Amino acid sequence: MHKFYTSSFDASIYLQQPEQNAGRDQILEVGKLYYGDIKDIARSLIKFDITPISSSISNGDISGSWKAFINLKSANSAEIPLEYSIYANAISQSWTMGTGTKFDNISNDGVSWYYKNGTDKWMDYVSIPNSYVSGSDTGSITNGGGGTWYTASMASQSFNNEPDDIRMDVTNIISRWVSGSLPNNGLIIHHGLSNESDILDYGVLKFFSKETGTIYQPKLELAWNDFTFSSSLSIVTGSAEDGYKVVLTNLKNEYQKDSKIKIRVKGRDSYPSKTFGTTFAYDQNKYIPITSYYQLEDYITGEIIFPFGDYTKISCDNTSNYFVMDLNSLPTNRTYKLKLEIVENGISTLIDDKLIFQIID
Repeated sequence: MHKFYTSSFDASIYLQQPEQNAGRDQILEVGKLYYGDIKDIARSLIKFDITPISSSISNGDISGSWKAFINLKSANSAEIPLEYSIYANAISQSWTMGTGTKFDNISNDGVSWYYKNGTDKWMDYVSIPNSYVSGSDTGSITNGGGGTWYTASMASQSFNNEPDDIRMDVTNIISRWVSGSLPNNGLIIHHGLSNESDILDYGVLKFFSKETGTIYQPKLELAWNDFTFSSSLSIVTGSAEDGYKVVLTNLKNEYQKDSKIKIRVKGRDSYPSKTFGTTFAYDQNKYIPITSYYQLEDYITGEIIFPFGDYTKISCDNTSNYFVMDLNSLPTNRTYKLKLEIVENGISTLIDDKLIFQIID
């Protein structure tokens, strides 16, 4: 299962605008550019409220092992190289988002390269919390600004001539926030100190911020395997390609926002064997192979929201196969499309029958 959480605060900070706040800008920037001999560096700070995550883990809604990913949608990045890496660290001091923008509403009232909150400068060194007893995190040195972060709690994503959307595994950091071993001051996204110190130009990566008017706010994605199998049903015969049919029996045209829905998947033989029973053979539910998955897409853009994989495996009980989707934080008044994938003997069969629905307010 997948569940999304939108960001609470975010802002970009700039080496060449060291006192200016950009907390209300619609764009987040990460980059390094040279203007002649002048170097500018941009980093982005993003904070998520993890209280709902901690609660869901405590009450069992999120169970077993889980993964966390930060999702940032590209917004016309400029002059970026074919190959590069992006890094994320847990910020070691608290900060204030502020109300300024980079160009229009010039303000110093929030976080900037020099200041955490418009008044207090980033401290040169921040030690680990006294409660932290495992791992090897240390505080970071600001060298005059740019934020501070725990150096060992680092995530990364590398790119090689591919789209610059970020979907970065930050499980290590989020798990430390949830456990309380590190304070949740958010994430800082950057090119890495060594890359920022070299003579190369990395251009500017641009992403939609929480202030965007689009559907692409920064999101934290939690994914976990909720697959269960406890059924007395018989398995379908033949193959998905030509031996049996698969239908969704209770998919509605519309769902309310933030709904948690359970979709039933029915398998039945295309050519059931003749018997002397009184039950109509075509109505007999059977279960499909356990290596079956679902995928959720945006119907208009084709963007994959819940991808095929271990976190979208289709479960089964005595009634039929099924899967559960949490529609929390998905954009409303949009149309979504479901696909099914059945893997048998290494062969994948895709079921794409225009299984669409809308999420409404």
